[in-house]
Amino acid sequence: MGEERCHFSFMVNGYPVQASYAQTFVDTVVYPLIEHWRSLAATRKERIVVFLAAPPAAGKSTLSLLFEHLSAMDGKARIQALGMDGFHHYQRYILSHSVWVDGQKRAMKEVKGCPESFDFDRLSVYVRRLKQERCLTWPLYDRSIHDVRDDAIRVEAPIVVLEGNYLLLDEAPWNQLAVHCDDSIFIFAEEAAVRERLIHRKMAGGMAPHEALAFCERSDLRNVRRILKHVLPARHVLQLREGDYHLSKG
Repeated sequence: MGEERCHFSFMVNGYPVQASYAQTFVDTVVYPLIEHWRSLAATRKERIVVFLAAPPAAGKSTLSLLFEHLSAMDGKARIQALGMDGFHHYQRYILSHSVWVDGQKRAMKEVKGCPESFDFDRLSVYVRRLKQERCLTWPLYDRSIHDVRDDAIRVEAPIVVLEGNYLLLDEAPWNQLAVHCDDSIFIFAEEAAVRERLIHRKMAGGMAPHEALAFCERSDLRNVRRILKHVLPARHVLQLREGDYHLSKG
């Protein structure tokens, strides 16, 4: 008889997503982290910001929404899930600019999703605002239109879980962000564990199978390798194995 599981339905970047987690993981990892962040919030005057970083398709968006969902069920300090994908450059910018990747000049649209396709300066300003402002609005990346929607989310919760691929990237200027977080989680996922997810994601966004495979090889998997090779230490490390998370540090 298999382990008991919890099932949830979330909206991620404009798409419905079904998520399933082992009950043991929820009980021994998720709930204790929620209570830890609440204890921090009780002693601080500023918002608690948690970085949740991972390679693409490792499930960081749905995991952040799980924290948000469970924190809203008991009337205590609420957690709000936010993503860094709203800090992609606008699509009109991506379509008209090139970028240097691995020593080659490429059209930005061909490698969209790499660190260079994000507006780091804008993201950095907003991360600082999370600590300084009680209420603010946050941009969202909408996969249904493949572009950024400004002021899409009102941020008011005392605890924020900010998820993104490059929040713990140990490359300049990205490695300057970590000083603004109060806690950090990294999901370690082998390349093979996310490859099919990445292909299916592109197909869900409208790409033909051969196009999705080509983009995955040209861009997404390069980003996976880059993240795994250059990651700052995180306080909590989860490993994605056979579709489930296992705590290896924290």
